[in-house]
Amino acid sequence: MPLSERPVILLTGATGGLGTALAAALAADGARLGLSARTATAVAAQAEKLRAAGAEVLELPADVTDPSAAAAAARAVFDAYGRIDVLIDNAGVEGPVGPFWEVPLDDWWEAVRVNVMSTAAAVHAVLPFMVAQGGGRIVSISSAAGQHRWPTLSAYSVSKAAGIKCMENIAYEAREHGVSTFSLHPGIVTTGLTTAAVAEDASAGPWHARRRDWLLRQLAEGRDTPVERTVQAVTTLAAGTADDLSGRYLTVDDILGTTPTSSNPPPALV
Repeated sequence: MPLSERPVILLTGATGGLGTALAAALAADGARLGLSARTATAVAAQAEKLRAAGAEVLELPADVTDPSAAAAAARAVFDAYGRIDVLIDNAGVEGPVGPFWEVPLDDWWEAVRVNVMSTAAAVHAVLPFMVAQGGGRIVSISSAAGQHRWPTLSAYSVSKAAGIKCMENIAYEAREHGVSTFSLHPGIVTTGLTTAAVAEDASAGPWHARRRDWLLRQLAEGRDTPVERTVQAVTTLAAGTADDLSGRYLTVDDILGTTPTSSNPPPALV
């Protein structure tokens, strides 16, 4: 489906890390944006900054793990612009760190619930509009953790695997309606969860320290992905130039090609 001249994009997880970079890039490209995140003050501050640069932005503070809140956000975007061209599903949490039997099961399940429902509820909310208008695109920010083992981060790994399968199934269900879906591994981007993880001190515990040290090694070996490159991959998928890849789990390199440092991807956390 060709995008409208100024595409209408709903972005969840819009106020931190990669979400902030995506919002700025999409606004600079002329997209009409619905910005969603849980904290109203953060959404308002982000929207004000983008409007000052000339962007057209809707403020949509919402916990998108709540289906009614996700539905209300999608409805607000449609009511304002008459369509929803793209959903960028970027909301989520890391969850507990440690061996499965050592982390509280309630904490483990809450991370799975948040990550799965933030995807499911947002996608469920936009699909009726996309189907009715004859097409749309959904870019779900995923992780290599959902494609490979990620011991001591099992809640995150399990939830991301569920998200990948969700996009794969919806791609087949909705393709006759012109809807494309993608799961994108953004790489190790030095923002958001990565920045928080490498900043942790020894008091966080041995499993957090193990995760931090692994990340620091990847960064020292040049295995990180510049945030600008990840943003370019997302916008490429949103623009529709890779619709033949609908339903797939993709890396930034799959979309943009490899670089000297990224052609040998980082190993899974072991």
